Amino acid sequence: MAEQKGKDKKQLFDEKQLLYTLIDNMPDFIYIKDTDSNFIVANQKIMNVHGLKSRDQLIGKSDHDFYPRELADKYRGNEQDIIRTGKPLINIEERCLDEKGKDIYLSTTKIPLQDADGKIIGIVGIGRDITDKRKAEEKLMDHADQLQQINALLEEKQEEVQQQSEELSAQADHLRLINQELEKLSVAVSETDNVVIIMDADGNFEWVNNSFTRVYGYTLEQFIKERGKNILQGSHHPKIEDILAKCRESGKTIRYQTETRDKDGNAIWTQSTLTPLLNADEQIIRFIAVDTDITAIKKAQEMINAQKAEIELQRDQLEKANITKDKFFSIIAHDLKNPFHSIMGFTDLLIKNFNDFEDTKKQEFLGLINESSQYANNLLDNLLHWSRTQTDRIKYSPIKFDLHSLVNEIQLLLHGNAEKKQLALLNLVPEASYVYADRNMIHTVLRNLVSNSIKFTPEEGTISVEAVPEEDFIHVSVKDNGVGIPLDKQGKLFSFGEFHSTSGTAGEPGTGLGLIICFEFIKKHEGELSFYSESGKGTTFTFSLPCQEPSISM
Repeated sequence: MAEQKGKDKKQLFDEKQLLYTLIDNMPDFIYIKDTDSNFIVANQKIMNVHGLKSRDQLIGKSDHDFYPRELADKYRGNEQDIIRTGKPLINIEERCLDEKGKDIYLSTTKIPLQDADGKIIGIVGIGRDITDKRKAEEKLMDHADQLQQINALLEEKQEEVQQQSEELSAQADHLRLINQELEKLSVAVSETDNVVIIMDADGNFEWVNNSFTRVYGYTLEQFIKERGKNILQGSHHPKIEDILAKCRESGKTIRYQTETRDKDGNAIWTQSTLTPLLNADEQIIRFIAVDTDITAIKKAQEMINAQKAEIELQRDQLEKANITKDKFFSIIAHDLKNPFHSIMGFTDLLIKNFNDFEDTKKQEFLGLINESSQYANNLLDNLLHWSRTQTDRIKYSPIKFDLHSLVNEIQLLLHGNAEKKQLALLNLVPEASYVYADRNMIHTVLRNLVSNSIKFTPEEGTISVEAVPEEDFIHVSVKDNGVGIPLDKQGKLFSFGEFHSTSGTAGEPGTGLGLIICFEFIKKHEGELSFYSESGKGTTFTFSLPCQEPSISM
């Protein structure tokens, strides 16, 4: 008889140890109080918050021993109402303090605890930290339905809790006190929204709570049939084998996050704790896993990160647009204004003093007016092209045309400017050199490049346009033996926010906008405009164009 009683006590000790292990590894605040609101049972979470090392330091004490009077009075008032009326409090929101004394918010459920005769002997409380969830709700404002469903679920389970209490209270008298404690712990495990999984020492599934089916959609039997009977088979975590080995080796709880899927294929994020259960000989006899659904928090974080990235992108685009706008108006206000001042000034002189000037002087004035007009026309043309590229209003219309003939047109157009400086314009592009490109864009590119070479080449210099075919492309170069580009300006040639005008060797005005348009137009041909320059030796600009229309694969 004594031997049997010893076995019973050992069994009860093991079961008590198992249940304490369960509630100690849950993230919720779980506790039982007597009719005076003094602690009878509490899990490790509560002990950690109060900085206690053993349960004996907590048992028999009340909230007034740990919290400010305002909070403690509120807790006790709620509990005494439950003891007096027998009515539970389900999912009420309570302000609490964490280990550092900072405010946190709990979703608390408190239910009356009855003995076998139906007399209320205390309360069972479960408090879940909803601080992060509350913040997510403030941002997403869509969790009200979920909280109502949880409240309804807790109310539906009240009858089940009462039935379990009555069954446990009916056990033998000599085990009655211990069984009552086990009953209370069982209530706490059943009521939690966390998934609880018990496995044997090899990681094979033995038992799950009701939340397992609610979260994952499977019964344990269905899960084993579809996903496997062992945690190594059933988990979606890519390093679950390493996690289990580390838990087995250290004998300590391991925490990890996993993106998994429920029975319907919906993605779920869980925060898991895997805890080994040891016997008196420090041998692992079971593993306990507790999974918390953090999908809503993950989605809120992803939404916040996406909104942050979008805001940063919009900020960068706005800064770029402001730089472009400022430079654009600078050109209009300054560079475009100057040639019109010259035109108006010389024409005013001619109108007022036409008969006082000799023919040579009149011819000189007309030449200057012509130069200013050409400059203003070229600037307006470039501004128009540039603005269209920035707003995607310029249409890319490639055709097949002869590059040699196009170079002849451009050199004829710029012949007068070159002749003033006695420059030689050479067309070294072979005849019948056909390319497939937008003729108007390439005309603008070559006109700007040749015009720049004329501007920065001293008298009696040479400017050539060359073309070298290679497989399906023709490599085009515009070369001069002019003054070259200073090294400190080479990195800014194609940047609209940093470019500035530079006068030519004969004082020719400019804005630097032409090279940027060339860069944009060549980019529309999926090419790259590059250059090589040495101070005092000249500059070569190079780009490539396709010879034929690209074939369309079927």
